[in-house]
Amino acid sequence: MTDDHTVVGRTVAILDCVVEAAGPLPLAILTRRTGIPKQTVRRIAGDLTDRGMLRRTSEGYLPGDRLLRQGLLSAHRQRTAITVQPYLQDLHTRTRGQAAWFARMNDGVLTLAGAAFGRDQAVEMTWPCFPSVSRMGPAMALFAVGRIEAAENPEMAADVLRGGWTPFTRHSVTDRGRLRSLLDQARDTGFAHEAEQTALGVSCMAASLRDSDGNLIGVLGVGGRSNAIEARGTRSALLSLANDLSAEIADAEPSALDVWNTPIFNRRTEIGYTWPTG
Repeated sequence: MTDDHTVVGRTVAILDCVVEAAGPLPLAILTRRTGIPKQTVRRIAGDLTDRGMLRRTSEGYLPGDRLLRQGLLSAHRQRTAITVQPYLQDLHTRTRGQAAWFARMNDGVLTLAGAAFGRDQAVEMTWPCFPSVSRMGPAMALFAVGRIEAAENPEMAADVLRGGWTPFTRHSVTDRGRLRSLLDQARDTGFAHEAEQTALGVSCMAASLRDSDGNLIGVLGVGGRSNAIEARGTRSALLSLANDLSAEIADAEPSALDVWNTPIFNRRTEIGYTWPTG
């Protein structure tokens, strides 16, 4: 991270590092990762701890209760995190335990915003393509979600086709004409499917989610063992769930600011979710 020398920028950088860390973050590592002077990190982290945004332990800094509560309330008001989970669990179950995921459009880029997967798939979920497949460059089009994202943006599609890419496996598309055809299909159908193009024995499908105006708002996808992804019914299940999820997300705007008194009832499960505001 680059130190922008502003109080707000440094505060956000420290919070980002602590939240994204796998465990407690010692002061020395927090200093190195942010590139901010150690005494400044100590002072800002101390202030954040006093305000409940961070929690200090003998091993380092962790997210504080106040930060966790704000995250829950933000997710509650956006509703998407709650709305998506049952769909991911459903897709995960229907595909015999394959990894189901949801990517949300954020400033023109699809970013992973939720997933359901087994313990044996944890390594795959740490691939460099997450949380945003566009960081893979032209090779993004080998991924189902990357194909949908590139197909949505003509300028991005042109960059992909012009740039060239390194294949991941012997099944990876290498011909520009073939890739152009696949991008056209993804644009026209809102669906993409790749079989062993990014890893041998692994396949992936993705379906676009659109609002009432036809704008891309996200992508629902599933990836895992090729025999499970290629099985009969996987595509139809994904498309059906994506269609239902699109409709529910479009209606998922908060109707009131009193979060505790206005729980969200998930349309698929009829389970209500809420968190206290105080």
